[in-house]
Amino acid sequence: MKWLALVSLIVANMVKVPTPVVKTTNGLVRGRISDNGQFYQYFGIPYGFVGEENRFKAPLPPMKWKGIFEAIDENIRCPQKMVGSVVVGDEDCLKLNVYTPISRQSNKLLPVMVYIHGGCFFEGTGTAFLYGADYFVEHNVVFVGINYRLNVEGFLCLGIKDAPGNAGLKDQIAALRWIKENIKAFGGDPDSVTVFGESAGAVSTSYLILSPAARGLFHRVILQSGSSLAPWAMQQDPIKTASNLAKEFGHTTIDPQELYDILSKKTAEELILAIRNPEHKNYVTAETLFAPCIEKHVPGVEPIITEHPVDIISSGNYTKVPMIIGFNDNEGIYFVAKDYGNKLKEVNPYELLSPDLEFPGDENRNSTVEMLSNYYFSSKKENMIMDVVDLYSDLHFKFPSVIESELYLRTSYQPIYFYLFKYSGYINMPKMISFFGSKQGASHADELFYMFKPLSIPLPQRYLERKMIKRMVTLWTNFAKYSDPTPKTSSLLPVRWRPSREWNPTALIIDNSITTAPMWNESSVRLWNDTYSKYRRKSYGYYGLVHGMDGISYR
Repeated sequence: MKWLALVSLIVANMVKVPTPVVKTTNGLVRGRISDNGQFYQYFGIPYGFVGEENRFKAPLPPMKWKGIFEAIDENIRCPQKMVGSVVVGDEDCLKLNVYTPISRQSNKLLPVMVYIHGGCFFEGTGTAFLYGADYFVEHNVVFVGINYRLNVEGFLCLGIKDAPGNAGLKDQIAALRWIKENIKAFGGDPDSVTVFGESAGAVSTSYLILSPAARGLFHRVILQSGSSLAPWAMQQDPIKTASNLAKEFGHTTIDPQELYDILSKKTAEELILAIRNPEHKNYVTAETLFAPCIEKHVPGVEPIITEHPVDIISSGNYTKVPMIIGFNDNEGIYFVAKDYGNKLKEVNPYELLSPDLEFPGDENRNSTVEMLSNYYFSSKKENMIMDVVDLYSDLHFKFPSVIESELYLRTSYQPIYFYLFKYSGYINMPKMISFFGSKQGASHADELFYMFKPLSIPLPQRYLERKMIKRMVTLWTNFAKYSDPTPKTSSLLPVRWRPSREWNPTALIIDNSITTAPMWNESSVRLWNDTYSKYRRKSYGYYGLVHGMDGISYR
């Protein structure tokens, strides 16, 4: 009898209990109840369709189905390279996942939080593989994670009808439109949607703020470690990027239609494996990086963005909503480890110059390199790796966020909350896998492990970090509920996090204890501000930045 009872218990845990059937605009959907019995989860619901006719274009509406769609596929991702030359993923990947609490009052609609994953626009997934939403749903919100096309499939930008650009961002807008139409059936409030993302997800969210196509689809945003003004957030020369890829297949052309004819005949796997970068050029420093672009006006095509982000924000012609904007103190660790490892005796500053800088001559380039060397590398340490971390952090994450934040402060009447995450705990996984575990502070993406419960990594030590997990998720879900991350103080949140409108705004410093301080280092902002005011690429319109007594002014 004891043996039978044990078997019955094991079988009960293995059997996935179905959810109630939900009616969507495309058909009936049924998911599974979570293992802990606390929430419904619907995996892999189609929100768009891509075929040969729109491979590099905006998605079409998903096809309707008969019967009940079993939303139980947990492992959907768009094509991407994993390890070595192994490409995984399915081109039929425009799917989203919905999680909703079981315990909610049946007549009360809950705030919706939509997460856009990072991955530098060439990798990542919106599934529980990395972003298990358990903690969010426990705080009584409806959570949605989305997939969107990546790499060449998502961001081939040729300025022609067959490949106008930004297909991946158009996927995200299609997902938000699906949510607007359907989330009420899952218990979510379509009039209370918070979009948040980290890294490329934050960049995507930034573009959604600026795009007329996304108006009315969200009501709050959170930008974590990413800005549309970052060097890696925009293709500086989309035709050159596509041409470099075509050369890998033996073709030399800069004609957009010829490039389309060449690349459209290749499989997603062939395109992904053909992308190569030289030494010390990976991730944010990659030379052939398919990312969002400023689109040309193409008749009959709805664009995402047709002007430079600075010009749009300066004009005030964007979606003004409450915001949280922030970054981690040592963002560069993860990327420097990819490019250089964790030890570096010599630095060549020339190879650290950003592609969105354009110099009129060698003298200007040399003087800029000398200025950067004096600021970041004058100590001549035996191991200069943390100096490069500081440069990566400032150039690729902090300074772009500073500029974007300052522009919003000048043009938006909505509350903006700023943060700096520098907590070093037991589950700062990106820092640890980069072999920088002994360094204090937080690497790029470290904060995510205090917000999500990834199925791919067991992390038994997360139980030692329950307080920080609860703190982070409470701040984020409070913002989704009240447009205020600390509507009241408590032992968990002892400091009121208030919006700021100063030039160097007061930020919430998230560490072992919660404090407040100015958000950024003024000397590094001044250095990059002076550099970009002189040498920012003028391909998409010129704007100067001048550091004034009261902060950054624009002309």
